[in-house]
Amino acid sequence: MSELKEGAVVTGEVISTKPFGAFVKLESGETGLVHISQISSKYVEKVEDVLQVGLSVKAKVLSIDPSGKISLSIKALSDDRPARDNKRGGGDRRGGSRRNNNNNPTDFEDMMKKWMKSSEERLSALAAKQKKNR
Repeated sequence: MSELKEGAVVTGEVISTKPFGAFVKLESGETGLVHISQISSKYVEKVEDVLQVGLSVKAKVLSIDPSGKISLSIKALSDDRPARDNKRGGGDRRGGSRRNNNNNPTDFEDMMKKWMKSSEERLSALAAKQKKNR
């Protein structure tokens, strides 16, 4: 086994995808797992929507358990960017330039904002209808 440490940034190639994540063969020859929740800060419905076998990725080592299983995160390397984008203003902490890529699902926060707006509009219409019927 190599001298991998928690917090290290590593490069590897996706060798397999499963419903729960992707296995990545690291340059050291070891294999680590990127859980589906650690692929992106955006909602990932299917691993294959974001990662494909043969794709080269950079990831952060989250943990190495006593049996040698390596837990990786691609998301951890991109989480620093939103905080810097927020300082420039613009409201959305994720910035606007990359949000609605055709390859990535819509950002969860955007989905929630749309749902809230739709819900408020429906409640307002219902309240107006009830007031009219009184």
